[in-house]
Parts: sequence; structure tokens; C-alpha cells
Amino acid sequence: MPSSHRIRVLVLSCALISAGAGTLACGESGGGGGGASTGGDGGGGTLPEAGVGRSDADTPATTMRLAHVAADLGPVDFCYRAAKGTSFEGPVLGGGIGDPKRDGGAEAGTDDSGPRGDATADGGDGGGDGASAVSYRSVSRYLTLGATGPLTIALVAPGSTSCASPFFMADVTLDPGKLATVAIVGLTAPDAGVADRALVAFVDDRTTVASKARVRMINAAFGTAAAPTSAPLAVRAASGQTITLAPRVEPRKAGTATGTIPVDALGYATVDALPSPAQLAVGGAADTNADAAVDSWVSSAGELRLQGGSLHTGLVLSGEDGKPFEVLWCTDTSTSGELTTCERVR
Repeated sequence: MPSSHRIRVLVLSCALISAGAGTLACGESGGGGGGASTGGDGGGGTLPEAGVGRSDADTPATTMRLAHVAADLGPVDFCYRAAKGTSFEGPVLGGGIGDPKRDGGAEAGTDDSGPRGDATADGGDGGGDGASAVSYRSVSRYLTLGATGPLTIALVAPGSTSCASPFFMADVTLDPGKLATVAIVGLTAPDAGVADRALVAFVDDRTTVASKARVRMINAAFGTAAAPTSAPLAVRAASGQTITLAPRVEPRKAGTATGTIPVDALGYATVDALPSPAQLAVGGAADTNADAAVDSWVSSAGELRLQGGSLHTGLVLSGEDGKPFEVLWCTDTSTSGELTTCERVR
């Protein structure tokens, strides 16, 4: 297989991340088996794990992680190709990172009749027959793909030995020199077919601030299968005092930019440190109209680790057991095996 068509295990390189992400340091790989640099020592700058590089001397690469926040979808693996290409690379996870298969000529279906069933709350490999996969409420570690620009991502069942039978496909654009989170969002319509299923890409920024916490909130709450809708949300954190993490988060998007908090163009809020235990609160954004009737929700108190130098992504999900919301709270400075370190806050 040509080297330009191989997925590389995440390898650090000296690369300049655009949009103010800073310069990554050269160092050892932050991939697969070990924990990442925590960035919790109070130092500022860009965290050294997740380097963005090139798959070889001539071919640009892109680096992404896959977030599974589609409640009615079971564990998944994925394949990828250039948006106008004919051959998929993968499956990426179960196929063995670093030595993917190359499948040509298979036309993907998009009937979303893929794996379903109860997903684990804490992630794990989630795969069938021991295959590595991403389960509901889990986020993979960063993976460097041997392609960039407009890509087609195809979801396949765990344990698939080829990309010939994907059950959902969508296009995303992943730019060279940037990190991205690709989230599987939405629900399947109750009358079969696809209602809200989508893949949404977010540009990641691993810059930290010594005396502040940086938090990006993403609205992935879609109600129930009978009414898979959402509304703009506001998210706060409280521990003695209350701080706003996102005054407005539109459905399928990160927090809206504002100079008040501030929240930057990528959705990251830079806020004062907040001691633990702390709680998260989610409710309708202040300026919504007819869709603002969203029940308010406050989590139980827990270790949110909103200290200086910390970096987090919080994905707001539809709740269970009568609760309107819960949050998948990810520490973006840490990995555990093949997954970003995330916990369920409810």
C-alpha cells in the first residue's frame, strides 16, 4: 500500500496550529497506550500531545478524534476517503491503527440501519468480538489520517473487516495544520430512515492559560426519538460562585462567540478557576423565543477540575430517567488508552 494511504499513530511534530493555537513542541508520541500531558501545572502555552503533521514527506495529513454522542447508535468504527475519491481507508479502529486496509469500489448505504442497542456509560472499546470501537458517550484519542480537506467519513459496525458495508456516511472538511473533533450527533426517525443523524466537525485549540480554565461547550442534546429537536442553550458552572461557560450554544454547534465571557470564535470560554466540587447547570439561552421552554437542569456536585491551565470540552446530551440533560465532560489534556478522558456528569 502506498505510504500516502496509511494512517499513522499520532506522532508529535513541530507544527504551527492556526487560529491562535500556538506552536507545538517536538517530543515523543502522545498516542495509544499512555496518558497525555496534563497541562495542570499552571503553565500556559499549547499542550504538547496531539501534534499535527504530515503522513509522509509529500502528503499533508489531518488529525482528528471521533466523539460518539448519538444516543440510539451502538458502538462504531469508521473509514475515510477524499470526498471525491473512490477508495476508503480503514476500518481505522478495529482494522489496526497504523496499518489500515484499503477498500475500493464499495458504494456505501446511508439508511442508518447500523448497530444500535444499549451503550456503555463509561465508553470502553465497546466493540463486537473484541474489536476496538467508539461507544456512546466516548471520544477517541487523536488520530492522524493520511488525507486532508473535504473527506467522506463512513461509519461501519465494530469488527468489520472492510469498508464495503457502511451504514452511514457524511462529508466533513478537515484542514491541514489543525486538530478537529468529529462528532456523531442526532437520532434515527421513529418511522425509519434518518431524522437528525449527522457528522459535525469542530476545530480544536489546545492552548492553555496559566491562571484560567478554558472550556468549550457543544450542544448535542436532541430530545427524544419522537421529537429529535433542540434549542439554543446556556451553560454555567457553580461552586460558591457561578460562572458562565457559554451564554448561547446553538444546536450542533459550539458556544457562540462573545466578548463578555469571553468566548472565542471556536467556542472556547476563558474563565476564572473554580474549586471542586462544582456543578454544571443547563437551561434555555436568555434570548430564545418559542423554543426557550427547555427545563433547567443542575448536575450533582463533582470534580470538574476547572483549575488554571486546564482545558475541557463539554458535550451537552439529552438526559435519562426524566432528566432533560447530562454532560459528557472531557479533559482535553488527557487520554486513557485509545480514548480521550471523559466522564458523564448528571
